[in-house]
Amino acid sequence: MLRSLYTFLILICFYACDNQKKMNERSVFRFNISSGVSSLDPAFAKDMGTTWISGNIYDCLLMLDSQTQLKPMLATHYEISNDGKSYTFYLRNDVFFHKNTCFKNHSQTKKMTAWDVEYSLKRLIDPKVAAPGSWVLNDKVDTLKPFEVLDSFTIRIHLIKPCAPFLNILTMPYCSVIPKEAVDFYGSKFRRNPVGTGPYHFKDWEEGTALFLFKNPNYFMKDKNGIRLPYIDFIKVTFNEQKKMEFLAFMNNDLDMIKDIDNSFLYDVFDKKGNLKKSLSKKYNLYKQTYLNTEYLAILQDTNLIKNNPLSNKEIRQALNMSIHRKELVNNLKNGLVLEANKGFVPVGMPNFDTSFAGFTYNPQKAKVILKKYGYDKNRPAKIQLHINNTYIDLAEFIIYQLNEVGFEVDLKLHPAEMMMQLAKEGKISFFRRSWTADYPDAESHLACFYSKNGAPPNYTRFNNTSYDLLYEAVLTSSDSNLRKANFKKMEQILIDESPIVPLFYDQSIRIVPKNIKGIQQNAIHHLDLRFVQKIPN
Repeated sequence: MLRSLYTFLILICFYACDNQKKMNERSVFRFNISSGVSSLDPAFAKDMGTTWISGNIYDCLLMLDSQTQLKPMLATHYEISNDGKSYTFYLRNDVFFHKNTCFKNHSQTKKMTAWDVEYSLKRLIDPKVAAPGSWVLNDKVDTLKPFEVLDSFTIRIHLIKPCAPFLNILTMPYCSVIPKEAVDFYGSKFRRNPVGTGPYHFKDWEEGTALFLFKNPNYFMKDKNGIRLPYIDFIKVTFNEQKKMEFLAFMNNDLDMIKDIDNSFLYDVFDKKGNLKKSLSKKYNLYKQTYLNTEYLAILQDTNLIKNNPLSNKEIRQALNMSIHRKELVNNLKNGLVLEANKGFVPVGMPNFDTSFAGFTYNPQKAKVILKKYGYDKNRPAKIQLHINNTYIDLAEFIIYQLNEVGFEVDLKLHPAEMMMQLAKEGKISFFRRSWTADYPDAESHLACFYSKNGAPPNYTRFNNTSYDLLYEAVLTSSDSNLRKANFKKMEQILIDESPIVPLFYDQSIRIVPKNIKGIQQNAIHHLDLRFVQKIPN
């Protein structure tokens, strides 16, 4: 521990403010992750911060590019069997792990092979590891012979049954390739001593303060001109929890990127159309892209848990959906930085998704008619409780005002985020705010939230519909893209009719960088790919 702290302090001194010129010469890229990083073991990459770091230390068989399209990574190509249950991957033979003392040889590295892929995936589903990412392979890969090494650079994965999104699943950081030597050498300390094949190798991590990565000089990827990636020599990540301080650090040129803005600065930075204000656009570039996240209100569907609740009535739930002016929410509350949820649960930008259906629309007059049908109006309102965590009070006030206008009376209940999550898991609250981010770019990842055999999460609403379940099971196994697209549409229509949710808005990822930062890569899954980032001298 003392040695680690000593090394960290040396790095801090060496790369402190008075050495800013040297840092620029070394090509340093600096950003902050306010939520922190919980582990550097990719099998535990369950949060955004850990995913961002893992994605630059490790590689997977396949990757998603900036258009969220599948591309080869450690695998050069693959074949799928006719029955859709076997995937054969052919690997690159020029990939080496980061140099590390875990490799007890003179070069202190080794070439990545199919045996490393097999080890990594086996470890992911090993009950002794208890990895949060095990779900991506559990109940999917064959229980007797899941992985078969055909030769040093060929591996076959056997599934129990066809799984349409399987290739997309393999792009998740959970499926990163790691060497057995590192896990054996570091044991439980592997979480803070990562060894991968990615563009950056680990240098030091003072938990809660800062993390340092150095360029991997032996990275296998090159740009179109034959220049070895990555371009940046050094990455510094800080973990300042205060979003206001993060913004001030960015404006003071102490950070090279910021991904979102504290609400108190929102109107100083963006105009009403969600663009940078002119004074800032001269110095910074704004990158916005569809982010496959849906913010919504969930309505518990278990009638045993919501007796004598107006929301047990399907038409009342539909009236609730008609009462929210989503466009006004987007423009006034979110300053145009998100997109109104004017379709269904699946966000816009989802590949292979047909949006040619009528979604939830604002119609307060019709909502009043429905409420009156059941004896509710402003004089005798439909009384409901809205549960929300403390950071969403402005959203709650907006929703309550609009619901009150049509004949609902909303009792607001505020909770700490962790407590509200637990209450939602246990089915103890009937109307509450949630969000869902796609794990991979397939509508199944969103629509799994309403499959009755899924617990909470993801099925926080306890939605149970036989027709929906049959459609879900069909899209999970079908390889026919047109059939899947048609079934996705039918599933969304069921959700609109039954209204177990109130979709509010679809997210966009926001990244702001100085004009001299080039090559920022992002996609609809909100990955952070630093391989192509360059800092151009001013």
